[in-house]
Amino acid sequence: MNIWLKPISMEDGDDFYNCLMELSNYEDAYAKPVPEGFPREDFASFVKIRMQMVDGIPNRPNIPRTNTYWVMDDEKPIGYATLKHTVDMKKPGGHFGCCLIKEYQNKGVGSIVSRLLSEIAVNELGLEEVLFTSKNENIQSQKSVEKMGGKLIDIHDGYHFYTLNIKEKLEERGITRW
Repeated sequence: MNIWLKPISMEDGDDFYNCLMELSNYEDAYAKPVPEGFPREDFASFVKIRMQMVDGIPNRPNIPRTNTYWVMDDEKPIGYATLKHTVDMKKPGGHFGCCLIKEYQNKGVGSIVSRLLSEIAVNELGLEEVLFTSKNENIQSQKSVEKMGGKLIDIHDGYHFYTLNIKEKLEERGITRW
C-alpha cells in the first residue's frame, strides 16, 4: 500500500465520485457527507463547497474552516479525510475525520492518515494539540487513538473524547519541520 492524501479539487472525476457514493452507503453518519443516490451532476458543487471550507464559507460561521482530502492508495481513492482548523473541545467532532472503504478498514490505514493529518496540522496550521472524538461503539477508533498516545478526557453524549499533543508525538518520531 502507498497511502497518501490528495487535496480535493475541481479536477476530481468519476473515481472520486464513485468512492464517495460507496461511503455514502455505510451506516456510520460520518461516512455520509452526501445522501445515498447523490446525483453525479451535483458532485462539482460538493467539491466546490469543500474547497471553500478551507478559508471559511461566507455567511456560514457555524461551519468550521476545514481541509478535505481524498485518502489515496497509489492513484486509487479509498476514502476521505478532514482536518478542522478549530473545534469545540466539549462537542463531538474532533480535528481529524477519516472514512475508508470497507476493504481498507482495520488495516492500519487510519493510523497512517492520522500521522499525515498530524503533520499538516502542525506544519501548516500551527496546531500542537488536537481533539479526537469517537462514538462509544467505535472500539477500533478508540484503540487507534490510544495507540497513538491519546489521553481520554471525557465520555458523554455517546462519544469518547481524547486529546493528543501531536507536536510532541511528531518530535518523538524525529519529525521536526514546523
